[in-house]
Amino acid sequence: MVTLINKFTVKGNFDEFERIWAQSAEFMRSQPGFIGFKLHRSLSRPDVYVNVALWQTQADHQRVLASAEFGEHISQLANVAVPDPDLYTVVLEGAPVQ
Repeated sequence: MVTLINKFTVKGNFDEFERIWAQSAEFMRSQPGFIGFKLHRSLSRPDVYVNVALWQTQADHQRVLASAEFGEHISQLANVAVPDPDLYTVVLEGAPVQ
């Protein structure tokens, strides 16, 4: 499993960003290898959002990035926000002590 962490700095209207992002998320949810996502918004910097998405493999994610349909989604997002994406893998995990 790999984790996509994508920080977005919104350039304009937050509602417009969230609407476009939600449309893109629906596309991603239908892709093979997609596990799930959470979109976070900064409490101290409301123009900053962070998407944390899980994919089964790096190849699954890269296949989607190469598709023409993804290109349409990312160009719409680029009109309203500056993305900063990268893939990560877990190296340590923790949970509360029982």
